Amino acid sequence: MKLLSSLLLMFFVAACTSQEAVTDVAGQKRSFIEKQCYAASVDNLSSTFQTFMSERQQELKTLRPELTADNYEQLNFALEHFSTYWSQLRSERNHACELHAQCEYIWLKNKEMKQFDQDYCAGTGFEYSVSRAKMINFFSDIERLQLQREAQ
Repeated sequence: MKLLSSLLLMFFVAACTSQEAVTDVAGQKRSFIEKQCYAASVDNLSSTFQTFMSERQQELKTLRPELTADNYEQLNFALEHFSTYWSQLRSERNHACELHAQCEYIWLKNKEMKQFDQDYCAGTGFEYSVSRAKMINFFSDIERLQLQREAQ
């Protein structure tokens, strides 16, 4: 009986130690992803966009007495669509970045192995670059609309 309880205790200790190691690796990976994907530059672009959209919402409220109900609803819908599309682009970018960062983390931990060559993360890097380009292009289009409106 003592032998069985000793074996169970050793198994339990080994399982807990193994679980702690897995949790530590998962924490390191999560930390690496956070550093790679959620830098101030993206947050700055998002806060700039939110400021821009808040200003447009305020303008729309100011213009409400001059607009028909139909025009107001159309403009309000367009602004909401811009915000929704921005959120979708941001979510797409975050997902692509996390996949790329996870790939880089695996590559860094296993770079001495032959199968992990330099092009290992090329696909996820491409997806990440495309998602960022979409965000920047969309934001540039919105700014261009603002410039055209001011020029008129």
